[in-house]
Amino acid sequence: MRLVIFLFLWVSFGWCITLEEAINIALKNNTNIRLSELDLKRVEEDIKKARAGILPQINASYSYTRLDSSLAFGFTPKNRQSYLLQLNQAIFDKSVFDALRLAKLSKDLQSYLLEDIKRTVELQTKNLFYALLYKKQLVELYKQNISYWEENYNLTSAQYKAGVIPMVNLLRSKAQLESAKAQYEQALSDYKKSLEDFKAYLRIDEDVEPEGSLQLVPFEEDYNKLEKLLLERNSTLLVAKKNLEVYQKRIDLAKDSYYPTLSGFLTYQGSTGRRSLMGGTEWIQGYTFGFQLQYNIFDGFQKSANVAQANIDYLKQKENFIDLLYNQKAQLKKNLEDLKSLRAQLKAVEASLEAAKESLKLSTERYRYGVGSQLEVLDARNNYNQTLQNYYLVLYQYMSTIAEIDRLTK
Repeated sequence: MRLVIFLFLWVSFGWCITLEEAINIALKNNTNIRLSELDLKRVEEDIKKARAGILPQINASYSYTRLDSSLAFGFTPKNRQSYLLQLNQAIFDKSVFDALRLAKLSKDLQSYLLEDIKRTVELQTKNLFYALLYKKQLVELYKQNISYWEENYNLTSAQYKAGVIPMVNLLRSKAQLESAKAQYEQALSDYKKSLEDFKAYLRIDEDVEPEGSLQLVPFEEDYNKLEKLLLERNSTLLVAKKNLEVYQKRIDLAKDSYYPTLSGFLTYQGSTGRRSLMGGTEWIQGYTFGFQLQYNIFDGFQKSANVAQANIDYLKQKENFIDLLYNQKAQLKKNLEDLKSLRAQLKAVEASLEAAKESLKLSTERYRYGVGSQLEVLDARNNYNQTLQNYYLVLYQYMSTIAEIDRLTK
């Protein structure tokens, strides 16, 4: 028994963590969130790359060549040098500007994706936390069960010593006590393993214990209001909408090949010329500038094919969005139906729990005064334990369903 108490105290003295604290830690440490944040930074660099298309491009080059005497005859210099300084500027290129707009839309899309991942992590954290509260209450239930059967065993032992009951009753009472201890150990082990999973999910090393207990909270089941919130706030739908904008912009980018491009250039260059009569080397230097207009008159229908493919990709994404919209609405309705059913189950289990508690009290008193049987007490206690466990389970499912609705509408 001392070992049991030690194990329970060992679990109980962990660092208490609230649901809000767990969510904040998960949002900070979750791997998927960190990877999404890195993807967002990567997309920001894509914007810089796209912006480079509208900025001037400056290049410089230099070369040196040494000729053997057998190759440098006449006025040909042995040392040949040349340099080039060149500036290119896009004056009109619609694809450059559309590529920049597409890069900015992609950044917005990645931001929405990051928020969607955060909402998913928040939901997963809530479910894990509520599951821990459920298992924590089971541990407390089976701990109280041990106390009950210890008291029952002490009473049975006294009755046996007084010669009131046969040995089989004493053995049955001892067996039930050992069974209660085994149930407690199993519940405690399951709870501790779930704690380890919870710690691994939060990526923390400290021992923690969830603070609080499962409690029935009120919830407004106004479908019209919740549907409006879903359409306005649902992060998954917002990702899908922004994704449609990205595919729409890709159509514009494909159409840009129908437009001409205009660019300007300016160069300044120099190179060694022939040797002078005095033996020196003359330099030939100067600048050039101009414009270049380019238009692809016929490319074998490649442009029209690219535009058609971009349109098809957009239509596919649009169909996916419509499916997603209907699925999210359906999920909201199903969650509300589950919530209604679970609330009714809670009322039924509460009534059964009250009856089971009263039955256990009556059976215990009857057995104490030698009127009832031990089997009657055993059935009453098992019925009470099972009813209370069912109550905790339905309450856990109720809280998880509310978390699902919050995920859809917030």
